[in-house]
Formats: sequence, structure tokens, C-alpha cells
Amino acid sequence: MKKTTRIVCKAVLVFLAAFSTTGCLNEYLDRAPDAGLTETEVFSKYANFKSYFYSVYNGSNFNIRCHYPLHWCMNSQKLTLEELTDMCDKSRIQRAQSIKLGNGSDATWIIGYPTADANYPNNAKVPNTWKSIRVCNMALEKADMIQDCTEAERNDLIGQAYFVRAFCHFELFRLYGTLPYIDKVLGADDEWDVVPEDDYTFLKKCAADYQTAYEYFDKAGTVRRDPPSGAGNLADANQDKPNGVAALAMKGRVLLYAASPLNNPAGDVHRWEEAAEASAIALNIALANGYKLLPKADYSKNFYGNRYTNEQLWAYSTGSTTNYNSATIQSFVGYSFSNNSYAAAQCPTQNFVDKFETIDGWPLNTESQRAEATAAGKYNEQDPYVNRDPRFENAVIYNGCTFQGYSPASLYINPDGSKPSGSLLTYPQSASDGVTETFYYERKRTGPLSNKGNQNVMLTDPIIRLAEVYLNYAEAANEAWGPNGRSESGALTALEAVNAVRERVEMPAVLDQYCSSTEIFRDRIKNERTVELCFEGNHYFCDIRRWMDAPAIGRSTLYGMRAIKVDVSSQYPTGFKYERFALPANRQIAWKNDGMYWFRFQDSDLLKMANYTPKMDW
Repeated sequence: MKKTTRIVCKAVLVFLAAFSTTGCLNEYLDRAPDAGLTETEVFSKYANFKSYFYSVYNGSNFNIRCHYPLHWCMNSQKLTLEELTDMCDKSRIQRAQSIKLGNGSDATWIIGYPTADANYPNNAKVPNTWKSIRVCNMALEKADMIQDCTEAERNDLIGQAYFVRAFCHFELFRLYGTLPYIDKVLGADDEWDVVPEDDYTFLKKCAADYQTAYEYFDKAGTVRRDPPSGAGNLADANQDKPNGVAALAMKGRVLLYAASPLNNPAGDVHRWEEAAEASAIALNIALANGYKLLPKADYSKNFYGNRYTNEQLWAYSTGSTTNYNSATIQSFVGYSFSNNSYAAAQCPTQNFVDKFETIDGWPLNTESQRAEATAAGKYNEQDPYVNRDPRFENAVIYNGCTFQGYSPASLYINPDGSKPSGSLLTYPQSASDGVTETFYYERKRTGPLSNKGNQNVMLTDPIIRLAEVYLNYAEAANEAWGPNGRSESGALTALEAVNAVRERVEMPAVLDQYCSSTEIFRDRIKNERTVELCFEGNHYFCDIRRWMDAPAIGRSTLYGMRAIKVDVSSQYPTGFKYERFALPANRQIAWKNDGMYWFRFQDSDLLKMANYTPKMDW
């Protein structure tokens, strides 16, 4: 697998060569309001410098939004990375489903090179990311040229450049594996065919850039961009830009990946210790600067109905309300709630629904766990949605739930197989493509958006939020010292960190029988992370790979939960018979080989290498 990554990485440098030292600058000069601007004029004036550098956030031809889940879902295949796992099915089967079944060719262009998406050019992850890295390197090289800014303004720009450079490298790493770390402006006379470092060296460079970013943000006074209280709270003009707390949190994320089994085959415990300490420091500084976990009543504000929150360390907001029928959210809001025939909702599987514990903290992941919870009077398969983790209500639309405009939501069939009037399982055409096959819809990202509910809602991507920092710390501390261990700077044990995330949604502490060892508690941490961070982009897709759980998951069977209308009885107290069923073969998941740990670059890039040899494929 490493040989494969090495060959791919060399090809990337050839791809980079297409973007000359002045290519991005020339694009800027072509658009500059003052005709004939020289390089000196661009980089010596603060306003011009910012305009050049801020293209990484909002450039018309490229920007880093290709890695923001809410932005990247705008593609012709309605693709989200969660649907490539056992977490959810997609209501409309398109070429993305072929990726889930192991078609690497479709993965290549849809993920990294969506050339077919003429309406969404900023979704091309590979070229956009390398262009952004070049802008960052140019900005770092030229920052001393600015003549009309304060030192705080200069330091803030430098901090952003280090941050974005690390962010770009790491986002490509999560999808493609180890690459060369490009930390300077490469010119025509430089060696392009750079040999990539090993995983740990690469990730340490990412972490170092995030640490340097924090130091510059600290000098600039932008450890957070707004006062933690008062009229200006969450309203800074640059609230959408990264800050010092986000830099430290991202450093902890990077080091967690460096310690994880996929990137740490020798199981070096020192890496877990390093990751735990980094997240402990990030957590301490975040709390000292007024960031906090939102209470249960405000939990959904992290995702919709609000521009920013004090739990989001760095976030991307749509900035204005989004309509239920908008093309930009067809990956989330299905036909039943949008009347948009192109919509393709994420539909949770029963495999995922089982990850939500009972309100008493009893796990339901396996048949034996469900039997144990049933015997204790904590779970009833024929009344499966009562007394569950409150986050279940936030994330899933299920039969009989209260949903704006649909109360109760009709996700059942009659005994003869027909569907009742107003069913959320119906589609106006002969095909059923476009509605859920699992009998569930996802609602975490868009909440009440529907043709009968709230028709316009502001949406936000929490690119990194405080809950993740708690969980990053907990995972690393558990691997280093066990459930009751803590790092040197840690104020909490691994168990206490997990319980803090649970407590804010009024879930009890993890039951004692699951806290007796690193190995036993590891499963609860994984489950907690999956439930807390579900549908927020790359988390679960990348987590099951860094944990090396993806092969087993990719060889499992995906299930739905069929609801059939029956008479109310002691056996069927809700008036519905619930039965698990395997999804059709064309909606299952597959793991062909270990090449699937990473995506691949397109052949037109790979074949530019004179020394190219065949690599592991999928």
C-alpha cells in the first residue's frame, strides 16, 4: 500500500508543475481593479495582499471550500462521503453507489476531479488544493513586503497562511495518503519529482504548521476572533477565518491520525501520548477563551438556524438562508421534503441507528447487546425509538416521529404492501428512486427544512467544534493510559472527557462494565464519536479507515427497518410491526482490497511519470 501511495505522490508533483510560480498571481492581476499592477504593488499593499491570499477561501476558480462538506455536496452525483460507508444509503442511486461497491474509476473523478460539474468548479479537491497551497507559500514568502499594515494584521495573515497550508495537506492526506509536503514556492528550476516522506514525518509537518499558525495568531490577538462575551460575540468581520484555538485543535486532530493503527503500524504508544497532550492543550485554551459545549436545547444550533456558535472553533456558514428546494442541498434533503426530482437524501441504515444507546446508556450495536437490553427491560424491538439517546431525534427522521409539516411522519407500509396517503415512501414516477429504502431519512444537517416545514433555514458547517476536541483527547488518552488516565496537561481522564460530551445531551456516564480496560472502552469511544459527529463530513469515513475497521465494515450487510401497519396489541404496542431486512444488493457496501484505504489520482496525471509502474488498484 505504501508503494502505491509513493507512486501516486510523485505524479502529484508533475500535476503541480502546471501551476507556475506566477500562475495564481497572474490570475489575480488579470482581475485587479487597477490595470497594470506589478508584483510589488500586489504584495506591498495590505488590501491587495489580502485580496490575493483570500482567494484560498473564496476564489472564483479555486478555493478550499472543496473540503467543506456542506459546500462539496454540491456535485452532479449528490455525493457525500458518509454514503460510502455503512452509515447511510442514498435515496437516488447514481455513480456514487458504484464507488461504495468498489468502483475505483468512478471514485477518481467524482472525488478529486469532478470535471463533469461545470456548475461547481470549486469542488475539484485535487487541483483546488494544490493551487491553495501555492497561494499560501507565496503569501508566506512575500508577507514582509506589506508596507501599510500593522504587525497584528501581518501576523494574522501569516497565521492564516500556515493554517491553510496545513489544512490543505492534511485533507489530501485523509483521502489519498502520504504526499510530499510542499512548504516553499517551487520554481521552474526546482526539482518537482520529490519523494514523499513517511506518514509520521508528513503528519508532524502538518502539526508543526498548525503550531506555528497558533503562535502567529497569538501574537496577532486572534486566538479567537471575537470577544467571548458582549455585543461583538460571534460577529467579527472575519469570523469565517481560522483562529488560534482552531489551529491547536487541528494539531490535535492531525496527531490523532498519526497515532492511529493505519498510520502507526508498530503501535508506538508515544504517538498516542503526543496526541493526547496536544488535544489537552487545545481543550484548555478553548475553554479559557469562552468556547463551550452547547446545552441539549441548543445542540442543533451547531448545524442550522444559526450562523455561528461558541462550540464551533471554525465553521463555514451559508451566510443567508437556504431554500428547501435549493440545488445546493440535494445531497441532504430528499424528494419527499423538496419535490425536487434530482434530490438524493442521506438515509440512515439500521446498522447506524443501532449505534444510538438507550437513554439509560445500554448499547444496542449487536444482537447480543439488544437481547441483554431487552431482558433488562430497557429496549423493545417493537417500540424501538422510545427512550433513546436524544441525539437520535436530532439526526434521524423515523416512522411516527414529529417533523415539521409531517406529524407523525409516515414511513410505513400497509399489510398488503401498499403505502398510505401522504407516505414519505412514495415517488410520483414509476420508479421508487428518490425516496428512502431504509425507512429513515437524515435531518441533522438541515433540520426542519421541507416543503411543509421551514422553507428557508441558515445552514452551517462546523469544520471543527469543541465536542471533537474532547473526543480526540479521550481516544488518545485511553490508548496511552487507559480509561482513567490523563495527559500531563489534561484536566480530565479519558472517561471524564467522553462523559462530558454525553452529559451535555443529558446522557448518563458510560456504564461501568464498559470502562474496565483500554480495549473495552475503545469500542464505546468509537461509538460515541460516530454518534456525536455523524453526518458532519469526513469523520466516519476517515475514522473507520484510520482505525482499520473499514474492511470488516465493507464486508458486512446493510439493513433497514421495515414498519408494517398492524393492530395495536401487547406484542405491537405502537400499532406497527418492525422487522429488519437486508437492503437490496445494489445498495450494499463492498471492500475489494486494501487499495480502498485511499482514493487514487487520475491516470492522465499518473502516466506523465516516465517511471510509472502499475500500482494496487480498486
